[in-house]
Amino acid sequence: MKIPIFRFTLFMTICLAFVLINTPLRALPESAEATVDYIFETIEVPGVDFLELTSSNDLGHYAGNTRSPDGEKIVGFTLIDGVFSTYDVPGSLKTVFYGLNNAGQVVGYYDDADEVAHGVVVQEGELTQFDFSGAAETNIFGVSEVGVLIGNIFDADGAIRGFVGDEQFDAPGAMITYADDINAAGILVGSYVDADGIYHGYIRHVDGSFTTFDFPGMLSNLESLFVNAINDAGVIVFRAQAVDDIQRSYVLLPDGNSMELRVPGSVVTVARDIDMQGKIAGYYDTPDGRRHGFVAGIGEEDFSNVYLVSLPRGLNMLSVPLKPETPMSARSLAEMLGATTVIALDEARQELVGWTPDAPDDGFPIEGGKGYIANLLQSRQVTFVGAPWTNQLQVAAAPGAALAEGAWAFVVSGHLESEQNLDGYLVIVRNLRTNAVMAGNVRAGYFAVATADLSRRSIVQVGDSLEVTVTDTTGAIAWEKFDFTVTPDTLANAVLPIRLDGVGTPKQTLLLQNYPNPFNPETWIPYHLSEAAPVTLSIYDMTGQRIRMLSLGFQLAGFYQSRSRAVYWDGRNDLGERVSSGVYFYQLSTPSAHQMMRMVIVK
Repeated sequence: MKIPIFRFTLFMTICLAFVLINTPLRALPESAEATVDYIFETIEVPGVDFLELTSSNDLGHYAGNTRSPDGEKIVGFTLIDGVFSTYDVPGSLKTVFYGLNNAGQVVGYYDDADEVAHGVVVQEGELTQFDFSGAAETNIFGVSEVGVLIGNIFDADGAIRGFVGDEQFDAPGAMITYADDINAAGILVGSYVDADGIYHGYIRHVDGSFTTFDFPGMLSNLESLFVNAINDAGVIVFRAQAVDDIQRSYVLLPDGNSMELRVPGSVVTVARDIDMQGKIAGYYDTPDGRRHGFVAGIGEEDFSNVYLVSLPRGLNMLSVPLKPETPMSARSLAEMLGATTVIALDEARQELVGWTPDAPDDGFPIEGGKGYIANLLQSRQVTFVGAPWTNQLQVAAAPGAALAEGAWAFVVSGHLESEQNLDGYLVIVRNLRTNAVMAGNVRAGYFAVATADLSRRSIVQVGDSLEVTVTDTTGAIAWEKFDFTVTPDTLANAVLPIRLDGVGTPKQTLLLQNYPNPFNPETWIPYHLSEAAPVTLSIYDMTGQRIRMLSLGFQLAGFYQSRSRAVYWDGRNDLGERVSSGVYFYQLSTPSAHQMMRMVIVK
C-alpha cells in the first residue's frame, strides 16, 4: 500500500573531520586482540543537530533518522548524491530508516497513532507500507541487494521473531529473536535473548543452520547486545552494553577477533552498517548533546585486498578478481551486482549455463580465472573484497555495455508445472528469425537456457519470436510448441521469463499426420492424448472398408510423436498381406474422441 509522506529536501555539503585512532579492546574476551586503524569522517548537514546515520551502500549514499523540522518527532532521511531528503508518514509517531541497498531501496518502519509498527519501503522517492502477513507489527531493519526484506515481527501474543523474505524464524533456544542484516552470500546476522534473559549474537547460514557467538567477559553483566551488519568479507558490526556502562560498538573479524570502535571525544558511538570495502557507518553523541553521523574507513592496514570496478548498465563480461571469504555462487554474485541474470560457460560440455534470481537453488559456483556475463539494470561501482586466487589465472573485470538495438547475451528461464517429475527434461528454444538454438535441462521444475556472442554482436532483438519445445528424457516431445515474443522489457533484463503449465499433458487429443508420407512399406502415426483412455487406431481403404485395426490398449495422457511412442504400421492388413498402392485413411478412437486423416502408399 502506498501512503502519503511529508518530505523535506535540501542540497547539502558533508563536513569531514579526519581522525586516526587505534582503539584498544574493551569488555571482550582476552583472546580478542585485534587492532585496526580507522579514519573517522563526521557527516554534518547545515542546520541539522541530530543526524542518526544507520545505513550506507557501496555508492556512497546514506540513510538514517533525524528530527522533523518542528523538532517534535523522529523522521527518516536519505542522503543521495548530496541531496538530503526527509520522510514523515502523516499521523505517525515516528518514521525511521535502517536499511539501504545499492538499488536505492530504503527500508524501516513507522509507528502509527496507536503505537503499532508498520514496515516501510522507499523506492525512487515513493514510500510503500509493508506488513508481514499475519503479524501484529512489522519492523524492517535490512534489505538485500535483490530486495529481500529482513527484520522482526510481533505476533498477537507479543512474541518477537525474526523474518527474511516471507519466512519467519526463531534462533534455537530463543525467547526473542532479532534479525538485522544479510550479505550477498545469503548469510544473515542478528541477536537473540534466551530463556534466562541473556543476549547472544548469531549467524544464520544459507542452509538455515545457526552459529552462536558469545563474549565470555560480558555474559555475566550483559545488559543488551545487537548484531547490526555483516559484509561480504564476513566482517560483523555489533553493539553491546554491560551493566553500569555505556553502549559500545565492536567489529568482529572473520578470524573471531574483535575490537571496539569509538569516535574520539564522543560520549557514545553506535556502529550500524558496514559495506563491502569494510567502511563502517553509524552515529555518535558529543558532550553538547548533538548527534552526528560518521563513516569509518580503514587506515593503513586492511582486512583483505579490495578491487574496485565500474560496471555500466546492461550486459557485462567480468571475472571475480579476488577470492571472497565466503564461497560465491551465481546467486550471491547476482545479489552483489544487482544483476537480472548471470551466465557461465560449462567447460566440460562447452555449453552456456544461465541462472536467474527466481531459480530454486544458488546456481553454479563462482571461480577465479573464469569469465561470467551479468546484466545490470543500472550502472554501479562494485567492490570485490578478498584474497588473491591461488593456482588460477586472475582475469580483471571487463565491462561492456548492451547494444541499444539488441542484446549479445540472453536467457530464457522459467518454471514447469506438472504432476510428473520433470528433472532431466530438455527445454529447446529456437529464435525463428535467426534459427539459433539454445537448450538446457530442467532441475527442480526450473530451467534457464542461455545464448551469447562473445564478440558482442546482437543476437536477440525486440520482436523476435522464440519457439519453445520440451522433450522428455527419451527425447520424445513432452509439450506442444509455443512462441514467445521478445519485448523491450525482456531485452533490458536480458531475460525472458516464462511459465509452462501442464507439461507432459496435451491441451487436446489430436491425431497428427503420419511420417513419412507417402511411404513404402512402413510409416509412423503420431497423436496427442489429453487424458488417459483406451485407444484404437483403424485403417480404411478408399471404399471405406476397414483393413487393419491396431488396439493400443489403455494409454496415459501424453505426446505420442517419436518413433518409440507413435503407432507403427507395416503396410499390412489384418491377414498379414501387404496392401496395394493408393490412398488410405486412419482413424484414432477413444471413448470421447474420433479423428481421421489421409495417407498414401506408393510402390
